[in-house]
Amino acid sequence: MQEFHDIWEPILQALAEHVNSSTIMKLWFNPLQLAAFSDTTAVIIAESNLKKNIIINRHKQILTETFESTLGFPVDICILADDPEKIDREALQHDVKIGFTADMLTAKYSVEQDTVQQEGVSEAAPVHTEQPAQPVPAASNIPVVQQQPEPVPEPAHTKQNAPQSPVQTELFQNSDYTFENFIVGSSNKFAHAACIAVANAPATAYNPLFIHGPSGLGKTHLLYAITNRIREKRPDANIVYVKGETFTNQLIESISDYQQAQFRAKYRQADVFLIDDVQFIAGKPSTQEEFFNTFNELYEAKKQIILTSDRPPKEIKTLEDRLKTRFEWGLIADIQPPDLELRIAILRKKALDMGVDIPIDVLNFLGEHLKSNIRQIEGVIRRLGAYSNLTKRPITIEMARENISDVISGQEPVKVTQDKIFHAVARKYGVTVEDIRGKRRTREIAQARHVCIYIMRTVTDMSLPSIGRVFNRDHSTILSSIDTIQEKIREDASLENDIDDLIKEITNQ
Repeated sequence: MQEFHDIWEPILQALAEHVNSSTIMKLWFNPLQLAAFSDTTAVIIAESNLKKNIIINRHKQILTETFESTLGFPVDICILADDPEKIDREALQHDVKIGFTADMLTAKYSVEQDTVQQEGVSEAAPVHTEQPAQPVPAASNIPVVQQQPEPVPEPAHTKQNAPQSPVQTELFQNSDYTFENFIVGSSNKFAHAACIAVANAPATAYNPLFIHGPSGLGKTHLLYAITNRIREKRPDANIVYVKGETFTNQLIESISDYQQAQFRAKYRQADVFLIDDVQFIAGKPSTQEEFFNTFNELYEAKKQIILTSDRPPKEIKTLEDRLKTRFEWGLIADIQPPDLELRIAILRKKALDMGVDIPIDVLNFLGEHLKSNIRQIEGVIRRLGAYSNLTKRPITIEMARENISDVISGQEPVKVTQDKIFHAVARKYGVTVEDIRGKRRTREIAQARHVCIYIMRTVTDMSLPSIGRVFNRDHSTILSSIDTIQEKIREDASLENDIDDLIKEITNQ
């Protein structure tokens, strides 16, 4: 894509110098396209599945190394096969920007692959992984989840007699995240101390441990640190991690596949059970019932339970009171946005880790203006490092001000916000952006359109006529949509919860 020309051209030039073969460049590298890019992930499109698989098996390493040596920081490389009907480039770039990892992008956008074998290395059809129902954090903070291939569904009349498959396991481990490299300040020291206590004495210090705070402040780092500390002391411990939305999806699948016993065994045999974003089980009666029973069994067996959320238990709307009570049995620790001193300390540490030379006056300037979260800080450092490397300019306050003006102003262009709203709502309701903008009026599309209009009015300064022009409708229709959602919210608390979560995702809160 033309917008990535300034990034992709230096990569190709560096590759040509390294491989020193015009034939290899012409056959394998020149036809590739850089289709999406962020400061953590690059998506490359190959002409076919065959070429994609060969590049993955033979050339992905050199691509990864070339990106890092050229840009000055590592990025996660995702290689997809070109399929105009499957790959929406605009949606792909949006997913990359909000933190989708290469594995997530492969699961979402890969089409059926040919099986290819090269010198004993084979690559089978892609593993099916659930598409996340919402954004995720930046790649460096996303739990590593390894999922086994799902069995081919049996006909309904044979399912009950089918042999039961082993319980899926999930890995949640990253040795880069420890208590020692977690930067502690007044806004997070209580949560940090509580996590150390739990890691040193699981199920005896504080059980359950409930950590809450806005997205991007280090909750997942602390979960990694707990896991790593426990593995050091008890390598055989059965540690199970899951996100709230995934727990719901897996429960639904276990019911449809007659594998509820395996589902329950997976979680109820855990020595340490970590659930991230537990607020997403709210408003789902069957999920809350299953989670309630799982919680009770683990608690009575003296197994450690650790939960995170973007809000304290009492503020999770549509969460059953019996679960709120249990979440409050142990210790509740909050993480708040870092103060100025802690932000500067984090900036200095992240810049050092990424190998980006930022003078102290620029660090102070950034610390005064970056008040959102740690992911924002990491993104800004990567952006400045890449810009400095590509333009051969030193990082100064003036360069920082002009390069990240959209970030330090605290506001995004209205067009960017509109796109975020459209894509977030489309994912939530399983429709396309074109459906929302169009004239079709199925129940799902109409609901998504009403919600989209309501959120656009809530999070932007756009007038009713301005929103009407976006949807090609008059302002009275826009007002009717807003009234419809307001009425439904009064009748359905779960809808209000869903809209709150969408707004948090869109505004990165």
